[in-house]
Amino acid sequence: MDASLNIAIAAEFELCEKIAETLEKSELAIEKLLIVEIYPFEEEQGIRFKNKAVAQCSPTEMDWREVDYLFFAGTVEQVAHIADAAEQGCIVIDMKGVCSTLSDIPVVVPSINETDLVELRQRNIVSLPDPQVSQLALAAYPLLKTAHLKQIFTTSLLPASYHQAETVTKLAGQTARLLNGIPLNEEETRLAFDVYPQHTSLLSQQFRKIFPQIDSVVFHSVQVPVFYGMAQKVTALSDYEIDFQPQESEFVQYHEKLITPVMSGEIESEISQVKLHISQVNGVENGIEFWTVGDDQRFHLACLSVKLLEAIYHQGY
Repeated sequence: MDASLNIAIAAEFELCEKIAETLEKSELAIEKLLIVEIYPFEEEQGIRFKNKAVAQCSPTEMDWREVDYLFFAGTVEQVAHIADAAEQGCIVIDMKGVCSTLSDIPVVVPSINETDLVELRQRNIVSLPDPQVSQLALAAYPLLKTAHLKQIFTTSLLPASYHQAETVTKLAGQTARLLNGIPLNEEETRLAFDVYPQHTSLLSQQFRKIFPQIDSVVFHSVQVPVFYGMAQKVTALSDYEIDFQPQESEFVQYHEKLITPVMSGEIESEISQVKLHISQVNGVENGIEFWTVGDDQRFHLACLSVKLLEAIYHQGY
């Protein structure tokens, strides 16, 4: 494979690091990696790729005609950068699904619906869904190949890292202050030692773009005082009894014992491989329930985005 690819990353510093690390392990031969600072880095922050410092520039300085692919992990308010890049011929991987509601933007999870990449020809943009959706899609996919599921109910326990690096820092700071008897300011959102619900308006729509045959999928999301690692409790129901035999894949690993976010992090630090971990698989009346854990940063955003880019490249886009 010729080393001729020019790739840009537009994300927070911590996520840029994880994407660069994952790209180094990929099959892609990359000539140039570039950081687009949609979130300005601190002075001491810098990305290295193949033992070399990576150049950083602002979005206004970009000539997108010089970039083949862009990893974009910004907000809806920053979506104009996606449009600029795509209009100039750069293929954009929308890592957080901010464009996923548009009818002509495919929503793709690697290993599940890569054939939908043919729609890339329309806008040069593909959305990876929200990590909550990716996690459920990968876990439910083996079931959907053998059973007709009528309803899926999912409760997502969201870590601080699900939002941004600043939230992780806030959780750490609040935890330390409260343990030392220092009260929080009244206007602060309390992250430490507390939970609260999160709004999930677009998740079901994203899921049904991947699996249009599903009649009903319900997401409940709860913010929890965990630093890294998203957990989901899933119940899938059918009109008939489900006979499910777990089958591991490139992205999914089953466990007989319960796996928690902390345990999954410990496992992956030892083997240097991120996966979706599934445990507590049990039958219910005309259905099945299980517990899943995945690193929302390293697995859902970095790993799946790079795998999606590999699929895009190999399909000739």
